[in-house]
Amino acid sequence: MAHQLLEAGLTTMEFARGNTFSFLEEVPEDKWCHQPIPDCNHTAWIVGHLAATDDYFLSTLSGRPSCLPERFKELFAMGSKPVGDSSAYPSPSELKAKLSGCREDLVAWLKSLDETKLLSPLPGDLANFAPSHAALCPVLAWHEGLHGGQLTMIRKALGIAPKFG
Repeated sequence: MAHQLLEAGLTTMEFARGNTFSFLEEVPEDKWCHQPIPDCNHTAWIVGHLAATDDYFLSTLSGRPSCLPERFKELFAMGSKPVGDSSAYPSPSELKAKLSGCREDLVAWLKSLDETKLLSPLPGDLANFAPSHAALCPVLAWHEGLHGGQLTMIRKALGIAPKFG
């Protein structure tokens, strides 16, 4: 049962990540820090934040060291504030590579867990996100969808056609 829950969650994560990469298409690299309204999230921050989120859960739950440079935590952790200066951020290609790599590492680790671990509760305050390791997957997909909505608004503000509808 735990592996069925995990597979369903991984499918939703894959769907969300596919949409994220689709939303990034056509966004010019020189517009990755475009903020349609002051202080709102921009493309560079969203991509870095999603990578940092995957890395946070992987490193916290698995005990592995972070695969991201320390700078990513300052720029993209929950509570960080995006700035409109592109020189403050890694390049779009580096951000996309980290987005892919962190997700691949997280998925591989989740797939390595046995039934007992998949159904075990998340430790401490992480239980506020999901009741178990396997149930974390749809929460991460939801989180990505929230930021996917922000990407669609950025696309619209830049005059880029929507991907859906």
